[in-house]
Amino acid sequence: MSRKSWTVFWLAALLLLFVFNGSLLITDSVESNYALTAKEMVVSGDWLSPQIYGQYWFDKPVFFYWLTALGFKIFGFTEFAARFFPSCFGLAGLGLLIWGAKKLFDDKTAFYSGLVLLTSVEFFLISKSVITDAILFFFFSAVLLFFYLGYSTPQKKYYYVMYAGAALATLTKGPIGFLLPGLIIFLFLAVTKSWQELKQMKLCSGTLLFLIIGLPWYLAMISLHGDAFTKTFLGTHNLLRATVSEHPRDNVIYYYTLVNILALFPWSGFLPQCLWQKFRKQGSWQRPDDLTVFLLLWAAIVFVFFRIWLQSISLIHTRFCFRQRYC
Repeated sequence: MSRKSWTVFWLAALLLLFVFNGSLLITDSVESNYALTAKEMVVSGDWLSPQIYGQYWFDKPVFFYWLTALGFKIFGFTEFAARFFPSCFGLAGLGLLIWGAKKLFDDKTAFYSGLVLLTSVEFFLISKSVITDAILFFFFSAVLLFFYLGYSTPQKKYYYVMYAGAALATLTKGPIGFLLPGLIIFLFLAVTKSWQELKQMKLCSGTLLFLIIGLPWYLAMISLHGDAFTKTFLGTHNLLRATVSEHPRDNVIYYYTLVNILALFPWSGFLPQCLWQKFRKQGSWQRPDDLTVFLLLWAAIVFVFFRIWLQSISLIHTRFCFRQRYC
């Protein structure tokens, strides 16, 4: 692609992700919780233990609060400040996609991949919302991209970036930050029968790096707050949310399928044709290469994991409630 095309692309990205952010009022209850917690972090001077309304708040790990509080320190207590780092990480996620596509494919593929992402509804929304999604998207993508670069090239140092990304994802969203990408990597190694790659994945030094980055805040919180932190954060906001549906009315078989179709609008309509053309070549079915397998697992497992998991939770919960007659 020409330099002019890339210049127009990045100017459009900056405009879409940052313009009018100061005019978007924070009215949503989820956004308000994040913004108020970060504001109290700045006002109280306590950047370790998240608080809201003067009470300790163990809903999410600290990294997103740090970013939002830093935005407030730089720009003041404004909507633009609250939305600044989600937009920055949206832009960074876009850049990561384009860089990775250039490494794995070519410049043209990188350009159109970036265009698809930038013009997808969900990406636009999360990059302007005061929620953890844009930051998690960046680190989650970094884990998987740098895994595959380490797997497919002689540069095994890429694996260290994978471990660092997993640690920061865990500081952003909790254990799902390493468990879900870890599941995708595990299944990829299983499908391709590439278990020998484990010897190259810097397991000991990489795990040490993960712990150095991701563990200190958790240890500090356990030391300061003890059971109040472990029971609330790990018990309520991780274990309980993983086993009890938070929004049972949405757990119908079609709900999240429709959400994903709309989230990737207008590009989701091209998916069936793309898959057909990819696997049906010269009149016969073709076995996909390792990169295609990895990308398909990446896309499918995230959707299938949450779809099946949430549906199973809803079904189990409904049956239990019926038998106990207390719901």
